[in-house]
Amino acid sequence: MIRMLLTVCLTLLLLFPAAAQDDGAPTIAVLRFGSLPSLDVAEGAILDLLESYGFISADENRILEERVDHQGEHINIIWGDAGFDFPTISVMVDDALDQEADVLVTLGTPVTLTAVNATLDMDDPPPVLFTAVHNPYEAGIAEASCIKPAHVTGMEIVTSYDFVFETLQKQDPDLAVIGTIFDTAATSGVYGADRIIDMAGGMGISVETAGVTGLADLRAAADSLVQKGAQAIVLPIDSLTTQGLPIIVAIANENGVPVFHPSLGSIYYGATIGAGYSSFYQNGVNVGRALAFHLNGEIDIAVTGIHVATGRGLGINLDSANLQGVEVSGELINEADVVLEGGAPARVSMRTLQRIQQRGVIIPQERRLEADTEFFASLQCSPEMIAEQQAQLDAAAE
Repeated sequence: MIRMLLTVCLTLLLLFPAAAQDDGAPTIAVLRFGSLPSLDVAEGAILDLLESYGFISADENRILEERVDHQGEHINIIWGDAGFDFPTISVMVDDALDQEADVLVTLGTPVTLTAVNATLDMDDPPPVLFTAVHNPYEAGIAEASCIKPAHVTGMEIVTSYDFVFETLQKQDPDLAVIGTIFDTAATSGVYGADRIIDMAGGMGISVETAGVTGLADLRAAADSLVQKGAQAIVLPIDSLTTQGLPIIVAIANENGVPVFHPSLGSIYYGATIGAGYSSFYQNGVNVGRALAFHLNGEIDIAVTGIHVATGRGLGINLDSANLQGVEVSGELINEADVVLEGGAPARVSMRTLQRIQQRGVIIPQERRLEADTEFFASLQCSPEMIAEQQAQLDAAAE
């Protein structure tokens, strides 16, 4: 009898291997492409939103910020990091799907594209909620804000290359030649390099380009730009050049060439001037809202459009400028949100301080519910809006 009971129990375990671990709580996979401070900030905002809506406690928030898998009372969270290795992205996404994640929260364009492609043919795909994504339409994640896979929505960051060139002109209106380095495998990098070339051409500035496929290429690429006479290096947004920014800056410092980057946070990695999107906490808040509302059954992802995040922030690294022998424009210093000197912020604007101090400040659900509801109401894809966007796509294809 005992042997028969053991046999039955073993058979049940083999047939239902996840049953012992399945506590009925939804599992959220938070997946990213490498470690960057901007992604840490966005993930922290997601956790704060989950705490606001009662899905995690304050203690769980502190546990989860260490990126450890956690099985909670209301939700389970598993983490993934591809470590800037493209082949690892597919393994990471497949692992999340093998663990039967109920939602994929993706940070970064490469991870999001892989997650969307991996779930397109599934009968009942888990929602893919993305953030920290540049150029989702060029990348193939969606066709328009409302023309997208029914299980996908998220937050698009618009990179203002106009702003980069405004700072470039204020810093040195006599620039004749600039250089740019971009990841040839990243849509955002290719797009950004094209924008840099177009904008520079309109201003009568020549552009030297260097395409790269890995970190090992960056030193030679930066050196080649200097040898070709680049008076400044202007970088696009892509994960590879962002991760390898210290390598590029080392060559720039040796040759007295300033480095411009379309993100304020880049100054912490040595960029001379960072001019671009800086509201990474708010971007995390927005995808956290989507996650909370989805878990509560309050939004239909199929008709929730992609949100566009815009904003400008200016950072200056005077330490890098000094190493390069570059005198930064007084006008730019006066306009800067963050000025680094002596390895630390010498000045921080009030709006930047307010953004920094947001992490861990939990707004109770009842106080934020009205604003969050209005946010999603603004993203609703009506039949008329969907038809209009499809007509625009059809006209552009003719």
